Amino acid sequence: MIEGKDNINFFEVNIVKRILLLLLFMMLLPFAEKAFASNTVIQVNKEVNVYDNRSGSLVQVGTLSAGQTFEVTKDYGPNWWQIRWGGYYGYVEKKSTKVVSAKTYKNTVPAVTKITDYIVPTKVAPIYDNTDIKLVQFATLSKGIPFPIYNKMGNWYGIAVDGRLGYVHSNNVVEEKGKHTTNTTKPVEKPTTTLPSKKNGYIEALENVTLTDFRREKAMAIATLLKGQQLEVVDSMDPTYVKVRWGKSYVYAEKSKVKFVNTPAYKNVGKDSTMKNQYFIPTSPNSELYDNSAKTLKPFAKLDTNRRYPILKKEGAWYVTVLGGRVGYIHSSKVAMDRGVPVLMYHHFLKERELGRFKNVSTTMTDVQFAKEMQYLKSKNYETITDDELLRFMRNEITLPAYSIVLTFDDGLLSTREYAYPVLKKNGFKATQFLITYRNESAKDGQIFNHNDLQAISRKDMTNMQDVFAYESHTYNLHTLVQNKGKMLLIPYHEVVKDLQRSKTMIPKAKSFAYPFGQYNANTIKAVKESGFVMAYSTKHGYNNPYDDIYQIKRLASNQKTTFAQFQKMVLPYAK
Repeated sequence: MIEGKDNINFFEVNIVKRILLLLLFMMLLPFAEKAFASNTVIQVNKEVNVYDNRSGSLVQVGTLSAGQTFEVTKDYGPNWWQIRWGGYYGYVEKKSTKVVSAKTYKNTVPAVTKITDYIVPTKVAPIYDNTDIKLVQFATLSKGIPFPIYNKMGNWYGIAVDGRLGYVHSNNVVEEKGKHTTNTTKPVEKPTTTLPSKKNGYIEALENVTLTDFRREKAMAIATLLKGQQLEVVDSMDPTYVKVRWGKSYVYAEKSKVKFVNTPAYKNVGKDSTMKNQYFIPTSPNSELYDNSAKTLKPFAKLDTNRRYPILKKEGAWYVTVLGGRVGYIHSSKVAMDRGVPVLMYHHFLKERELGRFKNVSTTMTDVQFAKEMQYLKSKNYETITDDELLRFMRNEITLPAYSIVLTFDDGLLSTREYAYPVLKKNGFKATQFLITYRNESAKDGQIFNHNDLQAISRKDMTNMQDVFAYESHTYNLHTLVQNKGKMLLIPYHEVVKDLQRSKTMIPKAKSFAYPFGQYNANTIKAVKESGFVMAYSTKHGYNNPYDDIYQIKRLASNQKTTFAQFQKMVLPYAK
């Protein structure tokens, strides 16, 4: 009896334990569900918009980049995820994401608890992750939408994006202190279940309509959609523009100049994103893009002769591209292959009578020759672009006009003040000087130019010429040859890094570097990266294209032996 009683008590105790555990589980279930939701991680399948719905309608506040992962703060029903965004919440369509087991990034950061200062994008602003050896874009901020600042590092603003630390460059935003307050308005409980992102899917031009790219500070007209012609729409939520895919980016058409249609009248459908990293430039004013799905060619768009267009393929004598999901043909006789953006390299300038020992020296040019070259660029409407724009172009974040050029000047010599600066200013050009900062630190203000010597510009000279020149690094004091080998290649790695970092004390905003004498190796590139430079210029001959190595930027040199005809051919954006 004692044995049986013990068995009954054991059974009863276990029943009680199970009931208590069940009750405890039910009590904790809401907290468990909340914890699960907050730890849910999604991966974005393609670039997806982030919306704020506190106004009662959806307002785009940014985008998330394809392939990137983010934590979810709340599951918002069958259509939406809620994520932390700009001090409150943003909403992302589920159909463009998938749930994954873990986030792929490392730079987590707590939410901003006290918000006082904001950045306001002056254009669509890329947000970068900087935990690897290169910056990786993982999201964007929409133009004009305030976002709280987490910290600031040099030219970069740190922001907390859904618990992830991201960096936005100061060129893309303005800082506003205390002008905004966190909007605590509660979100609408049920965001719109479907977005009007494709109003009937296609647009038809009511008149000739310009297709515009807004990724640069100044808008670029890319092509003209001809009256009565149609393209596929990507997004139509903006009150002024409809969004059309172009290559791996987008162009925009004014809503007032188009109408929406249900189905396309054309048959030649293509995927813009499948195009190659090869481009053509129209060379004829008759640069129509043709539909060839019928038996006769019919133009549906007109291209710009100062633009580069991605190539899908070549069919016989025709180049094929895609615009707004529509395949187009242009005859090879009206285009030329783009060879990329040229970067010109200059050093020292003298008048013909001043040359003396610099006669026929490859790094010296006469003032007359330089002025003639710059006047030619001006007459052909070349646009001098900055380091930042070249970097974004090579990362395929923007396109640039076909007639774009970068002007660089090595060594920071005083002759640039005498002979280059006035010419550049007259023509409205921008340029970059790479400084050997030890020499510039030592240079005295107000020095008189001596054509028999190599003098460095001073701090005052730099200030006086900053309306034309940006100043970057050419080392602090490693611009020396030892038996025809650059000192940078001969000293220990840590000394190279120390020198490069020291070069920034005079030019703290420096982000690009030029290798002394064009000499470098894998270790040199590593040191340049470790020192905080995001791009570097070589002396290798050639042109620069999207996805080229940004730490081996190619350049072209003009010197006393370069004829004017050779110069004209050298800067041409395409090969004849």
